[in-house]
Amino acid sequence: MNLLRGGAIRTLVGLLAGFGVIGALALAAFAKLDAGGGAALDDFGAAPAFALVDQAERPASSAEFRGKVVVANFIYTSCTDICPLLSVRMQALQDRLRQENLLGTEVQLLSFTVDPTRDTPVVLRAYAERHGADPSAWRFLTGSQEQIIPLIEEGFHLGVEALPPTPGTEEGGHHGSYEVMHSGRFVLMDREWRIRAYLDGRDLDLDRIVRDIRSL
Repeated sequence: MNLLRGGAIRTLVGLLAGFGVIGALALAAFAKLDAGGGAALDDFGAAPAFALVDQAERPASSAEFRGKVVVANFIYTSCTDICPLLSVRMQALQDRLRQENLLGTEVQLLSFTVDPTRDTPVVLRAYAERHGADPSAWRFLTGSQEQIIPLIEEGFHLGVEALPPTPGTEEGGHHGSYEVMHSGRFVLMDREWRIRAYLDGRDLDLDRIVRDIRSL
């Protein structure tokens, strides 16, 4: 099959390294944040620029989100592994931010698909509706494969990789049954569009993230 990026097959070690934030500085920061609880947020540098479309086929660019705190995650709609949990966690965050009067006015939620070939705006819209997403405050973003994959890998420094298709599906896998390995982290960005934290989306601490959002 053609892998998502350049057809290159990564080694297992390299792939697993990609699923975390790359670099010793990032790993040290995770340890400090986990241990410190209320520790000051680090600055991982500028978040990447992009111009994509959302589930309502509206243009969505990074420039329009400046001035708000942004929480992003990475999912795909046909995922049966971690993505349903990540979306439930984001839905819980949406509900909590609404209770705190932060949703939309101060905080924007973004879910980037890691499978742009299958996740068209129509597909994302149905998925968003299943999770009760506010279409203005929680937007699901897609684009071309050439836009999405470098954005995740080089912009957010997170891993993504298509797995070989299961036997019996279409040759090439892009329209057959295949899975995508990707990071389960949430990314917190400040009003100046800088990455300030990477959080474990499987066990998202709502109290902590609300506290961090208020600090920004």
